[in-house]
Amino acid sequence: MARTRIRELVVVHDAACAPCSRIARDLPGCVRVRVRSRSCREPRLAEIYPNLPATVAECGTPAVGVLRTDGQVRWWTGMRGVIGIVPVLRPGALPTAVRLLREAGAR
Repeated sequence: MARTRIRELVVVHDAACAPCSRIARDLPGCVRVRVRSRSCREPRLAEIYPNLPATVAECGTPAVGVLRTDGQVRWWTGMRGVIGIVPVLRPGALPTAVRLLREAGAR
């Protein structure tokens, strides 16, 4: 069975929230793949990502979407986002990634 690889990460955040904005700004330095930032206020967000959790689309929590090479997106909300990004973290970046997600989840 072939192993599915991660193509990029999608970060959905509330640009009006400083901790959420820090995820979008600082997470790219923690990972080895491209990070695409999307605002939770984007009008067509649920249309673009139909499996996006409702709490994310309502700006209730930030999320990290793991876009795999087969085109599927797996969403991780709050601190659980660490699980999704571990395979693509740069060496030594885990503490920074955990801090970013913890701060955004505590808002």
